[in-house]
Amino acid sequence: MVRDIPDVNLRIPHSEWSVGEAAAHLAFANLGMAMMARGLEIPYGDGTREGLAVANEIALEGFTERDGAVLADRMVAGARMVFDEARAQPPDRICATPIGPMPVETLVSYLAVHEAMHGSAIATAVGAPWPFDPEHVAIMWPFISYVMPRVVDPVQIAGVSACYELHFGDDFTCALMVDDGSVEAALIPSRTPDCIVSGDAHVLFLVIVKVLTMQGAVDAGDLQLSGPNPELGFRMADFFNIP
Repeated sequence: MVRDIPDVNLRIPHSEWSVGEAAAHLAFANLGMAMMARGLEIPYGDGTREGLAVANEIALEGFTERDGAVLADRMVAGARMVFDEARAQPPDRICATPIGPMPVETLVSYLAVHEAMHGSAIATAVGAPWPFDPEHVAIMWPFISYVMPRVVDPVQIAGVSACYELHFGDDFTCALMVDDGSVEAALIPSRTPDCIVSGDAHVLFLVIVKVLTMQGAVDAGDLQLSGPNPELGFRMADFFNIP
């Protein structure tokens, strides 16, 4: 998407970043994840959305490359380094990350989520297809299930008790159980779902990571809300402060 783009300064909708800045962030982050996969600890923010945002801006000031072709090469090389390092590690390797310690297989899943999230934001700016396939959601699941309980918005989630069942097309199904300040992510709901969200796998993922909105997705017919309390679907993304 960025290799041959004529203007890397094109702004990403609903973002403070340009295409070039988002691509630079991915190139820089992929290299960092490769070092994390090796077992190195890299100080980077404080794990909060706000702390990571500050760390990202500082990193972008120091990482000044904005040539699309160069960034594309570095993104690919960095991602390959993550996979190579992950394969070389013992299966019980725990990696230190800005969001907390996680198994190396979850770090690889983190890479997939991070690439899909920012890559999709770039796609909205340049009019490109989504840079992941519906079946990739299963690869992203280890990180999604790890991070969702850790990024709840305490104000939005206070007093809420709800069970969501999420159907990413026919490719993947999971559940989120919300109970007064805590969230459990599981493959199967632990109780009768209050709200079932189903539809396009790409769109549902992008609603969760706040590249798209639930209202827009429902209005476009890409997602459907059902169950005893379908209106809960419009609140779901607000429960989380996605880094």
